[in-house]
Amino acid sequence: MRRVRLLISLVLLLATGFSRADVLDADSPIHPFLQSVSTALHDAGFDVAYNLNVPKVANAEPRRPRLGALADLPALRLPLTPELVEWEAAFARGEIGALAWLPDSAALSVSEGAPDFAQFHEAWLDTPAQERVFISWHVGDTQSINSLQTALLKGLAVGIRPQQVVQAGRLYATAGQRLVVDTGAARDYAGPVTEFQLLGEQLRRGSATVLNPESRDARRQASREPEVFLKEGLGDEFEASTIPEIIVPGGIAFGEDAVFQNEYEQLIFESDRLWLQEAGGQRFGLPADDVATWKATFDFAARSEAIGSDAVVDIDERSRVRISSALADTDVGVELIRIDTEPFKYVQRLDVRKSVIIDTEVNFFARAAYTEFATEYEVRFLQADSMRIARTQAAVVYRYESATQTVEHLEIWGPDGFRLEGRTDFEGLGSSTANAARHAAWVALFRATLNGSLDFSRGRYEFMKVDKAGRSTPSRL
Repeated sequence: MRRVRLLISLVLLLATGFSRADVLDADSPIHPFLQSVSTALHDAGFDVAYNLNVPKVANAEPRRPRLGALADLPALRLPLTPELVEWEAAFARGEIGALAWLPDSAALSVSEGAPDFAQFHEAWLDTPAQERVFISWHVGDTQSINSLQTALLKGLAVGIRPQQVVQAGRLYATAGQRLVVDTGAARDYAGPVTEFQLLGEQLRRGSATVLNPESRDARRQASREPEVFLKEGLGDEFEASTIPEIIVPGGIAFGEDAVFQNEYEQLIFESDRLWLQEAGGQRFGLPADDVATWKATFDFAARSEAIGSDAVVDIDERSRVRISSALADTDVGVELIRIDTEPFKYVQRLDVRKSVIIDTEVNFFARAAYTEFATEYEVRFLQADSMRIARTQAAVVYRYESATQTVEHLEIWGPDGFRLEGRTDFEGLGSSTANAARHAAWVALFRATLNGSLDFSRGRYEFMKVDKAGRSTPSRL
């Protein structure tokens, strides 16, 4: 494709509401922002689609530019690292541009006159993520985008040149609503930018997504990972397992959401530290750790949510290693592989085939100006019953405290639990698996940011750029 060198501005908008006009898919669930601007956009020569992926919209070539939302980019689905990197690269090459929009209420925090980027960015972060609207468009549509800008511009604006990639990336990384302008040029764009790759794709039959979990790429990635597995299927002390023994992904599974003693609103990354902040603005520092560890566990939480699996690592009977793609070639991943091999070193004469380490509860609580956490976890020893169901024969329960970095042995359960007495080095088993509990706490914390319990906007851009790469994951032990 011939590259067109244009001066492209990322225009930041503070706009007022508008009355409703007809949209291309009025029978789709209403998108509040698109509904509010539909009349102004219609007058400016634009159509509006609440869902660009419904068949009647996706299958029809745009006669006029369309501003719309994408099925697989719902509200509060903030970009992850690969998306941010690809979007910034395309913006830096001058292939795409963007508009960022805030409601009128954000103008209260901006001084009179045109705001500079710092002022707008602060207003952006102070606005609920749901109301931060970011619109991507293709450079071939520059002329029509000028009409879009005019239609939306009712308040303050500031421009950013293409070479100011970081400023654009900061807004993209924290956009609670990601929209795109659908045109012929946008559909023909071959760059690996998520918003444009999804254009023209229709929802899969009976599904709310255009993505195919059985695609070649998805299968290739899944072949290197543990089987999809939610640890709740293993049951507990009072409920039997429902998972067939033959597919139990072994080793380690993290699936808890963090529970907070205080009412925190934000997670903040600043100066290589993580902080939790209350509504009144008071911050509580979280225990220090390596930033690559945090990034790896964040990526695992995101991957886990995307595929509905708690499985971290599994080592089969042939010593082949499977690990979540989010943890491949990271120091965290290598450490968890080691921890997966530990349990049988501390247990004697227990007739079982497999061990599984799972988190069962993660609590965060304030102590002075800091927040500590406690992770309860279990080391379970499994054997197949007569129906080939993975039954927990014995389980050792531990509690890890971040404040003291110590592990406490709480109890034993399971029909063969009594066999562990006098035959198990409980202290050694706890010490050797303690870091699994620490990593589980970070996963639980990041799950809270991904499910909306915490707003993770301040410092998110810098966090997404953290390099998590570490030691290479072995394919076999």
